[in-house]
Amino acid sequence: MPLALETAIYESPLGPLTLVEGPDGPLVVGFPGRSGRLHWQVNLRGATPDIRTSAGPCTGTAALLDAYFAGELKHFRYPSYLDRWFGMTASQAAVSRVLCQIAFGDTRTYGEIARVTGLHPRLVGQMVGANPLAILIPCHRVVGARGTLVGYGGGLPRKKWLLAHETRNSRMVLRRQL
Repeated sequence: MPLALETAIYESPLGPLTLVEGPDGPLVVGFPGRSGRLHWQVNLRGATPDIRTSAGPCTGTAALLDAYFAGELKHFRYPSYLDRWFGMTASQAAVSRVLCQIAFGDTRTYGEIARVTGLHPRLVGQMVGANPLAILIPCHRVVGARGTLVGYGGGLPRKKWLLAHETRNSRMVLRRQL
């Protein structure tokens, strides 16, 4: 019996996002044009050759994105089922786990992630760029060595918007000097 996956287009404040959801949860959140480059269909069929994709609501993934855009979802735990679905290496999973540990409204550099994972910064960059769950696994929180906005599959304007959204919704309270 084929495994059923749902696909949908989610209308976000950043424009449409491609969603793919499996029985375990979100498998793909991608920007238009980006999803095809990630070859999610090939990767998923490699894990489970007998799959059927059909249009559906992707309710779990849509609910997570609704909560994120409302400023309520501050943390998304790395879903270990992605390792199986995408055949992720231990290094790829480690990078994704580190990304999920970056606090809402905060950033880390590729070099910092490289130090934590023991990988070369360029390899970290490649792995960050292959993230199948944009926004949920917060690759947009990774910046250049001097805090500059560099490299984002959804484009730098979207990365800037996501970081500004998180800053607005981080509930950071500044004390006034009396």
